[in-house]
Amino acid sequence: MAIYEDLEIEQGSSFRYNYTILTSAGAAYNLAGHSLAAIMKKTYNSSTTTATFLTQTTGDSGEIQMSLTDEQTATIKAGRYVFDVLMETPSSDKYRVVEGQITVSPGVTTIA
Repeated sequence: MAIYEDLEIEQGSSFRYNYTILTSAGAAYNLAGHSLAAIMKKTYNSSTTTATFLTQTTGDSGEIQMSLTDEQTATIKAGRYVFDVLMETPSSDKYRVVEGQITVSPGVTTIA
């Protein structure tokens, strides 16, 4: 079962989210050889993707990171979105590990 998270992205700012996946015994899950994918959409039924996150793992520490650049967040309209993170194991099993809502708050200032 995926963990549910509510996240906030500030429009025009760099965004990073870190999460540690744990085993049922509470130890860090070994992510060596695993791959991740994460996207956000306006709704679960949307046919278009609002943003695709860069996803990274740290191997045996169980930590995943998803991020967007300031240029990417600047193009996202303020509002509410949904997201999830899908993990694929070395044996090609797929699991949703994190899901939830993202609120994008509007920005005012830009740096040239």
